[in-house]
Amino acid sequence: MIDLEPLQCEHLLNDNYVGRLAYIADNEPYVVPSTYYFLKEEKSILCFASNGHRINALRKHDKVSFQVDRIESFRHWESIQVHGIFEELSGNAAKQYLKHFAEGVQRTIDRKNAERPHFLSHFSGRLQEAEMPVVYRIAVTDITGKLVKEL
Repeated sequence: MIDLEPLQCEHLLNDNYVGRLAYIADNEPYVVPSTYYFLKEEKSILCFASNGHRINALRKHDKVSFQVDRIESFRHWESIQVHGIFEELSGNAAKQYLKHFAEGVQRTIDRKNAERPHFLSHFSGRLQEAEMPVVYRIAVTDITGKLVKEL
């Protein structure tokens, strides 16, 4: 097992769009899959969710972990873990970041496998709705990663 350098960790974050968010609610750990977009220049992970369990918990305990993997086989994988701070966005900033999120995720998907998922058009419609999803970012405070590659 090899430690990944910070730039290698950022590359894995930048090259994917689905990870797992770990947070605490009622003194219990939770892990949920989450679509994200990595804002390299801001060193943050951009996400959104509906108001509910996750958002209520994040508002109370803003320290989180976020994990992203690339698994080719049992003996060939990369995994990174990000530690960070939840920051809720609001108003026009939230709308701009949600648009940025949708465009960024689409570019990542296009780069990876030229898919055109229908769910991204859903985000554009949400920008016009009265009740927008909660848009938030995770300010990266630490990032580590591991690599296993046996030939």
